[in-house]
Amino acid sequence: MVISTDTDGLLSATFLHHHLGWRVSGYYDGATLWLSTLTDKQRERLVWIDLDICRPECPALGHHILTLTGAVPAALGQVCNPNLLAGIGADDFTSKYPFSTVLLLVWLHEATLRRDLTARLLVLHADSSWINYQQYGDNCHSWLQRLPGYDWRWLFSQVGTERFEERMRDQLHSRLEHLGAHHPQSRTSSRHLGLTGGQLRFNPDWDEDIILGLYGLAGTYLKWSPPPAPAITRRVEGRRTMASLESVASEDFPGKLISDGVFSYAIVNRETINFTHLDW
Repeated sequence: MVISTDTDGLLSATFLHHHLGWRVSGYYDGATLWLSTLTDKQRERLVWIDLDICRPECPALGHHILTLTGAVPAALGQVCNPNLLAGIGADDFTSKYPFSTVLLLVWLHEATLRRDLTARLLVLHADSSWINYQQYGDNCHSWLQRLPGYDWRWLFSQVGTERFEERMRDQLHSRLEHLGAHHPQSRTSSRHLGLTGGQLRFNPDWDEDIILGLYGLAGTYLKWSPPPAPAITRRVEGRRTMASLESVASEDFPGKLISDGVFSYAIVNRETINFTHLDW
């Protein structure tokens, strides 16, 4: 796997290593690609996790908005993405998938989570799924209906209450802060205590202790066996651009972006797109 450099990427990697035996071979943050010797040896077998890569040779699992409308172009045939599967594009942005990649994996594999409070908090923390459930309840309930056959009632039990926020603050956020794995900046906050999502953004060059610390939490409370950290040998620097969606929209979207050498992109709101040129 090449994984994203955040909490969701690390938890997704831990899940896939525990259940499928997959190994982490690199990291990508949307601008920089960190590579190990394993990445080059297994290049044709790589899967990109918690990432939306738009190269035909790169199977990827992500959850950003990638299309202008619900139509799915052939150029994204290697991408598994809940918005693509549900036919949701930028024209219906408020209906986008509101949860994390690790929650999608738990549902796909019908994996039973331990009935442990910290395990539950950890999974709900990824990509601020619990705050999204508070703030965008109608859309979240709509998505839970799209993902049938799982015990969502237990997972999201009492998420809207002040008591749940106290537990999130005292039993998880305090641990993450101790590890250096909690960042207070966020665009959204909780309903009662004003808690932020606190999503980790790590740098593989110097944050290995943080990576191992979060793996340790997953191993202790979720009982998922974490993958070994790869030995990074080189970096590939990309060129990340923010542009208006209107400036790149065309009948051939995203084909034109891909033919121009774009490696990854995400539509971040109805008007804006981020994309990265990366030569690898």
